[in-house]
Amino acid sequence: MQKSKTNIRQTTVAMCEIAVCAALLCVLSPLSIPTPLNVGFTLQVLIVLLVALILKPIYALAAQVIYTLLGIIGLPVFSNWQSGFGVITGPTGGFIIGFIFASFFVSLLKGRSDSKWVLPRCILTAVVVGIPCIYLPGILGFMFATGRDFGTAFMLVAATFIPVDLIKCVVAALFAVPVNMALNKIR
Repeated sequence: MQKSKTNIRQTTVAMCEIAVCAALLCVLSPLSIPTPLNVGFTLQVLIVLLVALILKPIYALAAQVIYTLLGIIGLPVFSNWQSGFGVITGPTGGFIIGFIFASFFVSLLKGRSDSKWVLPRCILTAVVVGIPCIYLPGILGFMFATGRDFGTAFMLVAATFIPVDLIKCVVAALFAVPVNMALNKIR
């Protein structure tokens, strides 16, 4: 009986973690600062990486898939309060697909949260794994939607944003470390 109560508690905690992280994605991702290139600066990368650095891989994936499905079915949770399948097939839809890859692979490769090198490892994982997982599908999606070549697509939707996204990687890791320490006490 004791083992059953423990499993129920762990499942409940996991479901709450997924729900809270999906809610964070839904609330903070639509916020955007517009640019002349029609691709705004958003909090999406920061939140996707934060979720990946906090949750187990399958939980991070679940939170990201929930967020994506909510946007596809019509909730305005994508950048600039957009929604619908057309966003996924549009010029920036590849980034949303990239968020799914990044959430899983960053979480999978982040390592343990109780080592002395956790902060540098989280930053490095976010930069080396997260940014390529987000940007490659984003650039390819932009190329497909607009007919541009890779170099032009990279310059239009990636080059300008990489420095800001590198800062977001550091900020996500700085938040993730203390959050993980607190969550480890209740897990």
